[in-house]
Amino acid sequence: MRTSSMLTLGRLSLAVSLVLSAGCVAEEATDGDGEDDSGLLAGKADGQSFSECELGKVVEWLNSGVTADELVAEGVHARAAGNLAAHRDGADKAFGTADDDLFADAEEVDDVSWVGPAAFRALVAKVADQCQGEAPDAYAQARDVTLHKVTFGARAEFPTDYAYPEGGDFSLNGTESWQKWTGGHNPTYDFNEGTDVGRRCMQASAIRFETIMKAPPAGLVTLMESTNWDGSFFNWNDDFSQSGRDGTGAYLWAWRTHLIKWISQTNRDGSCYLPTLELLEEAARECQRTGDAAAGEIQGCQAR
Repeated sequence: MRTSSMLTLGRLSLAVSLVLSAGCVAEEATDGDGEDDSGLLAGKADGQSFSECELGKVVEWLNSGVTADELVAEGVHARAAGNLAAHRDGADKAFGTADDDLFADAEEVDDVSWVGPAAFRALVAKVADQCQGEAPDAYAQARDVTLHKVTFGARAEFPTDYAYPEGGDFSLNGTESWQKWTGGHNPTYDFNEGTDVGRRCMQASAIRFETIMKAPPAGLVTLMESTNWDGSFFNWNDDFSQSGRDGTGAYLWAWRTHLIKWISQTNRDGSCYLPTLELLEEAARECQRTGDAAAGEIQGCQAR
C-alpha cells in the first residue's frame, strides 16, 4: 500500500509539473502578446511610434511570401508568425494562389490574432534599416495615445490646410479655436485664422483622435449604442500661445447630447495638451452615468 501511494503521489507530482511547464511554454510562445492585443499602438520599446515607412515595409515584407519559419527566425513569436502566414495564404495554405488574402495595410496586420506589441516590434526591427534617413515624423508624439503633453522638433512645419481624421464609426467634425488673449478670436471656426502653433496643435489633436479610433475603447462603443449620442466630436483648441499663461490640460465635454467637444490646448512654447486614451475612457464612463440617469441624454458630462 505504501509503495502504491508513493507511486500515485509521484504520478500526481509529475502531472502537476507537466501542466506548469506547459503553461510556461505557452506564455513564452507569445512573448507576452495577448490574443487581442494591439501592437500597432504600442510603438517601439524606446517609446517612439512606428513610422509610416516602417509600417509600409512590414506590409511589403509579409506580402512577399515570407514563411512562418522565416518570421520566427527574425524574432516573431511562433503563434503570431503562423497566424500571419495563414491569414495571407488563405484556405489552401499556399502562397501565390487565387485565394491569397494579402495585407492591405498595417491595421490589417494588427487585426491578426496574437499579433501584439512583441510581434510588431520584431516585424519592424526586420525592416527598420530600409527606412534610415527618412524625414522625422513631426507628429510622432501625437500618435502615442498615452502622452498628455506633446512637443515638436525645431524643423516641424506648420500646416496650412486641415486634414480631417478617419474615425471609423466616430467623427471629428470641424475646427474651433479660442485664442486666450485680448483681441484674439473667441472663437473662430476658420482653421486658417489660427496661429501657426495653434493650427499645428489642432492637427496633432486630429491625428491623436484618428490613432485612438483605430481601436476605440469598448466603453465608448457602448456609450454610442446605449445613449442618444451618435459618435460625433468637434475639434476645439484653447490657444494660450500669445497670452500670459499656459494651458492646464486637455479635456472632453458634452456640449450637447449629440456633440462632445474634443478639447486640446496650445502652450506659449508651442507644446500641446492632447486628449489621451485614458481620458477618453474616463469620459465614456462619466457620460454613461449621465446617460443612464437621464434617459440617454449625456449633455454636460465631462472628463479632465
